[in-house]
This record gives sequence, structure tokens and C-alpha cells, in this order.
Amino acid sequence: MNQKSTFLFALLATLVFMGGCAAVEREEFVALQGQVYNNQKTLDSLSKRQDQSRRPQAELTAKVNALSLELAKLRGQVEETAYRMNQLPNSQAINSVEEKNQAKLAEIVARLEKLENYLGVDKKSGKPTLKPAPAPKAKPANTQASAQKPTTAKAYYALGHKLRKQKSFQAARDQYSALIKKFPKSQLTPSAHYWIGDTYYEEKKFEEAILAYNQVIKRYPKSSKASSALLKQGLSFSALGDKRTAKIVLKKLIKNHPKTSQAKLAKKILARMK
Repeated sequence: MNQKSTFLFALLATLVFMGGCAAVEREEFVALQGQVYNNQKTLDSLSKRQDQSRRPQAELTAKVNALSLELAKLRGQVEETAYRMNQLPNSQAINSVEEKNQAKLAEIVARLEKLENYLGVDKKSGKPTLKPAPAPKAKPANTQASAQKPTTAKAYYALGHKLRKQKSFQAARDQYSALIKKFPKSQLTPSAHYWIGDTYYEEKKFEEAILAYNQVIKRYPKSSKASSALLKQGLSFSALGDKRTAKIVLKKLIKNHPKTSQAKLAKKILARMK
């Protein structure tokens, strides 16, 4: 059983344990139920797009990883309320909400495993075993861009920037993705991930932007783009209405990159959120 399955089942065990103790305040569980509902909506969207999307297999795997992170945060929110349990009286209504949370989490576990099986994720390594599906060929933004054939990381990066400035966001992503694939160890690779996120951000596709920024945050935490990725990820969560997660991300930015201009901006944003 891989790490994702382990913490998911641990989360279910936590909720079952809570059922035997004093019930948590109704407001807390209603908030948690909302988090579960949002995660289930994400899975619904992924499942619906499986047969329609021709995106690379790695992108679907990234979405699974992102969903797992969201469920991990949900577990943390449950644990934050645990200290109140022995202070509160039992309530049949709260217990009913708790039971619904357990049922929905169980459903998410099952559907996440189904999605992993679809991707061919190896249970020991957590890596996909199937070959990625070929990415659809993007139409060139113009004849000049299509005539260019980059051969170096810098060339792909420059062409990606050119297309991005022309608002040809999908074509720009194709160039950045090609750079990442052909030159995975290039110093420009972290920045390419970041700019993929920024193209989604410009299109107001905030869920996709969050996933792209997360590649920088997880894989290149010491890169020059890490602080910018955290800032934009926090803004993306805020744009989706998830102020609580936005605050968590912005506070992480301030803690991990305290001397950056992005951290200073994050402090101002947090002050406005209060």
C-alpha cells in the first residue's frame, strides 16, 4: 500500500476514533463536510475528463497527487478540533454529520484508488507504470512561430515566453512542456513549470494553476521561482474561495522565504484577509 493509501486510511481511522469520543461542535464538522464535498467535486471532474482528455499521463498523476494533498489537509483540520472533544456533550445531529463525513471519505478512497488503477500507478513506488498518452498537437499561433524549431532549452524557453506574451497560452505551455521533457535537468526547468502555472492563472483556470505551481514548490523548493509559486498558489486558492487554504499557503511562504519581496506582499494580503 503506497503512502497516499496509508494516510487516507489513517484519516478514516481518525474519524472512527472521534465517533467514540465526545462529538465536536457542529460548525467544525459542517466546515469539514464542505471540504470533503469540494474534494469529491474534484474527483468527479477528473473522472469525467478521463475519456475526453488527451493530456499526458503525468498531468493526471499530478492531479491525483494534488487531491491527496487536499485530503491530508482535511485530516489536519479534523485533528485541530480534537482537543475540544472531551469538553462537549453528545449530540445526535453532530454524530449524523460525522457519519456522513466517514461515508464520503470512504467513497473518495475508493474512487482515488480506481483513478490510480486507471493511471497504472504502482502501489509500491507510487509511480505510473503506463506509457504517457501522446499530447495533442497545438496549432501554431502564427507562421513565424511555427517555422521556428527550438533545439536548446533556452530556445524553447524564449519561444514559450514569446507565445505567452502574445496570449497564445496553450502554445506557450507546449513549449515549456517540451523543455521540461527534453531538458529535465536544465536550470530553466523550474521556471518552465512556474510559467505553465502562470498561463493557467492568466486564463483563470485556477485549479490547473495550483497543480502547476505545486510542481515548483514540491520538486524545486530552493529555486528562485519557489516563493513566486507559493504566492500565486495562495492567490489561486483565494480566487477559488478557499480563504483558509490560501492563508496556510501564504504563511508557508512567509516562513520559508521571509526575506523575499513575495513574503512582504503575502503579509499585506493576509492583513486584508482578516
